[in-house]
Amino acid sequence: MINFDKNITLMIPTIFLISIIFLVGFSRHLAIDYPTLLNFSPVIAIFWFCGSYLRGSISWIAPIVSIFISDLLLNPFYGRNLLEPFMLTTIISYLLIWWLGKRVGYSRSLAFWTSGALFSALLFHIITCSFSWIANPAYPKTIAGFFQAIIIGEPGFAPSYLFLRNSLLGTLFFSLCLRFMQWFIHSPSSKKEGATVNQVSQT
Repeated sequence: MINFDKNITLMIPTIFLISIIFLVGFSRHLAIDYPTLLNFSPVIAIFWFCGSYLRGSISWIAPIVSIFISDLLLNPFYGRNLLEPFMLTTIISYLLIWWLGKRVGYSRSLAFWTSGALFSALLFHIITCSFSWIANPAYPKTIAGFFQAIIIGEPGFAPSYLFLRNSLLGTLFFSLCLRFMQWFIHSPSSKKEGATVNQVSQT
């Protein structure tokens, strides 16, 4: 007899990994064609969700593999190398968000958990823009230059507040989608349906 519940349970980590790789790659490729959607991405939401909800090695393997694969395939479009300093800063920021997700966990209320996701997007923006302020000679090394990096950005490029807006919206949207997906998979009704399928398979 085929145990569908067991087979589906074993397949969930693989399905999840493939899904987020596709999601990350698609969101980054979409920004190439539509620059106004730059930073409308699921990446921060994925690290936040994986840290707070997943257990075991899949909680860190899934987001890290998705980032590295999407970077290897799409970084040439952005003119960036995988291990350049800015990319290392973003990876460190993602791992910090994952760690914060671990500290918060999944037992919090939806409002608290969602606020944490938005805080993660804001934290990511501040860390990466602070690095740009330090490393980019276009920014004066003053308080005014720091706020220019955080809010306005480098002249001739899209403003930083546009990236922050898209990052907050993308993180909010994808965080809620991932949390709803988790609730749906583990809801009593979905378990009851799985048990019904399993009973039918044994008849």
